[in-house]
Amino acid sequence: MMLYIHYLKKDYGYIEWPTQPWYQEQKSLVETKQYYCPLGRRVVDLCDEPQFGQHPRFFFMGRQYLDEKDQLYRLVPELMPLTFASIAEAQQYQEENGPTLWFVKKVNQNGGRAVQVQHHLPNVLEKDDQLQAHIPRPLLWDTKKCHVKTYQWIGSVKTAEGCLEWRIYQHDLYYLAIADEPWSLQDTSDQVQITTMRRQRLYRHHPWRLQWNLTQLCQEYFQTVMKRAIEGGKLQVPSVVQGETTDSHGYQTLQFEIHSADWMLDEDGRMYLIECNGIPVLYDPGQTQPLLTRGLNLYDGLYHDDPETAVVNDHDLIQEAVQLAIKGTLPEDSLWKRLLTMPAVVADKSK
Repeated sequence: MMLYIHYLKKDYGYIEWPTQPWYQEQKSLVETKQYYCPLGRRVVDLCDEPQFGQHPRFFFMGRQYLDEKDQLYRLVPELMPLTFASIAEAQQYQEENGPTLWFVKKVNQNGGRAVQVQHHLPNVLEKDDQLQAHIPRPLLWDTKKCHVKTYQWIGSVKTAEGCLEWRIYQHDLYYLAIADEPWSLQDTSDQVQITTMRRQRLYRHHPWRLQWNLTQLCQEYFQTVMKRAIEGGKLQVPSVVQGETTDSHGYQTLQFEIHSADWMLDEDGRMYLIECNGIPVLYDPGQTQPLLTRGLNLYDGLYHDDPETAVVNDHDLIQEAVQLAIKGTLPEDSLWKRLLTMPAVVADKSK
């Protein structure tokens, strides 16, 4: 919600309602997380806690099937690097295929800090860990490891005709995230293995994007992810009250997210889906944005060091995504392109 407040107030006349503590969640023995709700527990127009907000929701139902790595792997295992939930399974793979580089990943966290890179299998896996084998012969950018990052708008809408459907858009500006140091299979340091920072813009006619057929691959792969999730009943829409009003155009967004996906290529051009992220790092230097994560602090530092070359300004992407959610429209020159439309399934309240 914090990401969108600036645009809602500036472009649509929303007023920020004060908040109060709601409840605390015990994250660990020493860490708690405080949750907030509108002051007076009032139901407001927009809120990231569904029970206190009318439509749209800022998180869609079933998002864990895309956001959590183990759930995503069960959904589309053929699109992802080989992944194992137990050391025994990984050990058997290693005995049959020889040594490899292993990533120990937290299934419900994203970013470089949720990854450990090592040559040997760990002795113990935590319950929220999984093991992922490094892809063979990764495609490099100027000797450095890299991955492609795309952004998707995922939302469910009620049309003027009363139909409920999923609409998925992909932003037509892709990014290349590149490691700090040249690739080496022997070096497990973050500077060599972790590719979190966006460093190159890949517009539609960028030679690298054309050479490796990135547009077609990213679109087809993400369509597969979404079709699998929707047809399998993983993603659902909240029940809509009969006669509930829509906007003046008869259009209503029920829920939406800006989602990111990370893709990696090998030297043969085969693409792998590495992960999806329902709360990607997005940065707008033109607004007063709380720097709540390590990624936002990095982006902010890069922008202020060199605004002209920093590949971090997401103003248009965010502003147009909010317009799509609130109005159902996009500017004519928008880089958000419709990727997929599918019928939506309404959540069963009795379950």
